[in-house]
Amino acid sequence: MDTSVSHKNSSIETLRALAVVLVFLHHLHSGANITLPYIAHAGGWLGVQIFFVISGYLIILSAVRYSFKEYAIHRLARIYPAYLFWFFVFSIITKQLTWQSLDLEALSVHLLFLQHFFPLHYYKYNALFVSWTLTIELIWYIVAFACATQFKKSPIKITLIFMGISYLWIFWGAVYFPHYKEMDSNVKHFFVDNNFFNQLPFFFFGALIAIKNPKFDKAGLATMFLLTVVLSSSWKSHFPDPIFITGFGVASLFLMLKDMDYENPKIVRFISEVSYSFYLVHYPVIVLITKITGNKLSIVFFSITVTLLISYLSHRFIEQPFINLSKRKIK
Repeated sequence: MDTSVSHKNSSIETLRALAVVLVFLHHLHSGANITLPYIAHAGGWLGVQIFFVISGYLIILSAVRYSFKEYAIHRLARIYPAYLFWFFVFSIITKQLTWQSLDLEALSVHLLFLQHFFPLHYYKYNALFVSWTLTIELIWYIVAFACATQFKKSPIKITLIFMGISYLWIFWGAVYFPHYKEMDSNVKHFFVDNNFFNQLPFFFFGALIAIKNPKFDKAGLATMFLLTVVLSSSWKSHFPDPIFITGFGVASLFLMLKDMDYENPKIVRFISEVSYSFYLVHYPVIVLITKITGNKLSIVFFSITVTLLISYLSHRFIEQPFINLSKRKIK
C-alpha cells in the first residue's frame, strides 16, 4: 500500500483513491449491511488488487535504486508506525486486546506482519480486518528486492514464472495446505485460495509496467478491463481460475491512465495521500459507528467523515514524520 513516488503521477493518485474507496464501499456492506450493486461484493478484491499493482510498480523502482539498508528503513518506516499505532488503538477499543486474554504468540504474529500465515492468530486480533494483506505486502517487499536486478534484465520471463507458480497453487498446491479439509469456506478463501502465491502476479504486473513501460491501443486495454474485471461475475463461477486473471484488467486500467495528461481534483489527491491510514482505520470506524446508530444515512456520513479525519491526522502526525525520518537516515 505504498504511497511514495519520486514525482506526482496522476494515474497512481487516481487508482490509489479508487482502490481505497472500493474497499470502503465493500466494507460498508460487510460491516454495516449497506449494499451497493456489484461494488458491495466485488469492490473489496478489486480495490486490493489495484493496491497490489500500484505497489508492484512503485516498489520495484525503489528496489533497484536503493541499498538493502536504505530500502529496508524506508519500507518499514512507511508501513509499520501507523499500523502499530492503530492496531493497538482499535484492538484495545474493541476489547480484543486485554490483560486478561493476552495471547503473546498471536500478538507477536500480528506485530511481525505474519498474520496471513496463521489464520487463528489473525482472527484473535482482527480489529483492523484488512491486516492480512500486509503480510502479502511484506512478502512482496522481500521478493522485489531479492529479484530486482534480475527482473530488470528479464521482466517478462520472471513475471511468467510467478504466474505459473500462482496457477499451480490454485490447481494443486492448495489441497496440500495443512488442515485444508477441516477449514471452513471463509478461512479457505482468505488464507488458502487467496494465498500470497496467488497474489504475487498482481505485483509483478505493476513491476512489468514500471520496467518495460509497454504501449497498447487504449481500445484494446478497455476491452481487457471490461472482459476480465467488469464482466468477471459472468465467468468466474463456471471454472476454477487463477485469481490473477483480473489483474490483466487492473493493469490495463493502469496503462490507460498512465500516459494521460490530466490533473486530479483536490479530493482525489487528498484521499490518495491519506490512503494508507484510510485503509487501516476505515473498517473499525464503520463497525463502531454501526453500534452507535442504526440509521444507514448516518452510518455512511459519519463513517466517511470520521475515517477521513482520522486518516488526515494519522498521515500528518504518524506517517509523515516517520517518512521524513527515514529519508534523513538514508542520506
